[in-house]
Amino acid sequence: MTSIIINNEECRPIIDFEKYYISESGRIYRVKPLNKKEESLIKNGAPYVNEKMIYFRTNKGILRQANCSLGDETGKLHNIAVSYLIAESFGLVEGKFKTKKQSIEYIDGDKKNLHYKNLRICKKKYSNTKLSDSDVKKIKRLISIGYPLKHIGLIFEVSEIQINRIITRENQNNSKRKIKGPEAPFPIEDGQIRKYIARFDSIEVQKEIKRPFTIIRNSDDPTDNIIIGILNGYKLSLKHKNITRAQVNIEKLNKYFFS
Repeated sequence: MTSIIINNEECRPIIDFEKYYISESGRIYRVKPLNKKEESLIKNGAPYVNEKMIYFRTNKGILRQANCSLGDETGKLHNIAVSYLIAESFGLVEGKFKTKKQSIEYIDGDKKNLHYKNLRICKKKYSNTKLSDSDVKKIKRLISIGYPLKHIGLIFEVSEIQINRIITRENQNNSKRKIKGPEAPFPIEDGQIRKYIARFDSIEVQKEIKRPFTIIRNSDDPTDNIIIGILNGYKLSLKHKNITRAQVNIEKLNKYFFS
């Protein structure tokens, strides 16, 4: 695998993304020019065209892994964990990183330290024993407000099966409290629409106020989007990470409620 030196670091090409190189500490550079101006930079000795931004996600106050958006040869963007790219490029794994079977541990415990020497590949483990009583209470709270089980599992780093087991134990007929599923604030005939609206936070407002659903976006964070609408005496809001899916959902909601 051909490597180059950028900013005094060894950089190696990223598998399946020929435009980019990644350094030993996790910095990502685009080296393939797209226009004449960028071509002149390379011809004049510049080792790269630009450096890609890396961002760290947090979920419910918990720091998640570093991510970066890379464009393939067709122009399609892919949001990928930087630690996976380092593992592939610096030989910590053979070939592609197997997200369903492998996980990455940070030797010093700092998820912002992406140097390949700080990463260790482990076999993915799912164990409910890592959940404290406080964690279980938080999980039950998220379940009660309709938070997707898959997302809860990612937050607490356990499998969706383990989350289901918590629900099963809660719903057993052994005098334990049953978890009540979320309900829509007003009657809705369509079952799918009713379940989706049940996930929204609702605030009572004057019944005369009506506003079709729209999206409020955070310009600093592409995953921070809020769907908002007002109908039937309630202001409804729901956070949504995927802007494309959010727009599709808005179209369905407005077609159902406002057509």
